[in-house]
Amino acid sequence: MRTIDISNLTEAQATLLMPLWARAVENRRPNPLIIDHKAVAIVDDLDFNFDVFIQRRVPQADYCIRATVLDRLVVEFLEKNPDGTVVEFGVGLDTRFDRLDNNRVTWIEIDLPHVIDLRLQFFESTNRRHILSGSLLDQEWIDQVKQIRRGPTLFLAEGVLYFLAATQVDTLLEELVEHFPESAFLFDTQSPWFLWFSNLRQPVKNAQMKFSVGDVRDLSERHPRIRVHRWVGFGDSPYYDRTLHRVSRSKRLARRCFTAIRSMFKIIELRW
Repeated sequence: MRTIDISNLTEAQATLLMPLWARAVENRRPNPLIIDHKAVAIVDDLDFNFDVFIQRRVPQADYCIRATVLDRLVVEFLEKNPDGTVVEFGVGLDTRFDRLDNNRVTWIEIDLPHVIDLRLQFFESTNRRHILSGSLLDQEWIDQVKQIRRGPTLFLAEGVLYFLAATQVDTLLEELVEHFPESAFLFDTQSPWFLWFSNLRQPVKNAQMKFSVGDVRDLSERHPRIRVHRWVGFGDSPYYDRTLHRVSRSKRLARRCFTAIRSMFKIIELRW
């Protein structure tokens, strides 16, 4: 076993360890929601006290539920576009390509330089998997993606947009529409009130979340060239069917009694 130092990551960047840890823990459970042997291997190699996530009551199952819902939506895209391209923003130490590769897709993974330096110790670029260093707030990645992508393109951001200001998200959406016509964008978000609550229990205090979406129709109103193709709310069938038993009884009861609970967490698919 090797030990990899991650002390050069900022506290905010270290949030990428939470979903990694969550998948590794899940992998060790009987009948796991998500199978991720790679996550276990990475956790074993990192010089980090993952017990702090237990002490801070990080919602381990929630990360895995989110990943399974997004996985299913990506699979639906690949079933229709097996030779298409998936571009994963803020990839961190995610293993989605390893889980979903159909041996035909072109997959592009983008994150900040320090994160990519760490990622390259566990993953490598291939003729279909491309690992790029860059910030979503810059534009260097645009030309790189244009040169690599093939066929219909799905952009994906899991747990990423929360940390951007609304104006920064607006700029990103306009750039996607301008440079990548006839594409789609999948991302997760929370309602404003639930984001406020999530920040109260955020285990990394220097990584407060900013971006939220109340009414999904607001996105189309701000960006007339974009349409909301669909959104998956908390507990929606069939995407949550395999996972709801891992949600607390109080949350399941609240969703049945209050329709607004459905929109507290949602995954949105935009098209243009």
